[in-house]
Amino acid sequence: MLFHAPRNIYGIDCFRMFMDEVGGGVEGVSKYLGIHENTVRSWLREATPVPRAAVLALFWESKWGRSQIFTDQVNEIRLLYRQVCILQDQYQKAKDIITGLRAMHAGSANEPLFEELPDLSYQQPPTFGADATLPLPLEASAPIEDAPPATVSSRAAQAMQALERTRAAARR
Repeated sequence: MLFHAPRNIYGIDCFRMFMDEVGGGVEGVSKYLGIHENTVRSWLREATPVPRAAVLALFWESKWGRSQIFTDQVNEIRLLYRQVCILQDQYQKAKDIITGLRAMHAGSANEPLFEELPDLSYQQPPTFGADATLPLPLEASAPIEDAPPATVSSRAAQAMQALERTRAAARR
């Protein structure tokens, strides 16, 4: 979406409300908008219609516009945080698969690449309420284990089974 401006923000009533909210009177608003004071007075007398762009300019400076901007930012941060958590989980599962393959002593040509896998398990506690449940699309929130069998190769399935056997043996 290109525009985030609310559709119902227009007209003299909104202009007056935002003008009061922003403050500065006719002089301050005309200076902010870069127009002559007589133009603002003409709008207030309703001699000429207020352009929607002028109303929107004041809206974004009001507490309502800033609140919308802040809300959008917090929602974007929460979404990105959840995506990072999902990627960390996927990374950990891939790391567990590699550990299972090593336990099988399968060996591979690219094994030296996996000698030192970084530990991404540390998560700083969120300070913006990101631990709240968020509506995510099903494909983003579905666990990897729920993937259809056709998408999992037989070797990966064997590695997962070996990993589960290793985990079960370690628990005993």
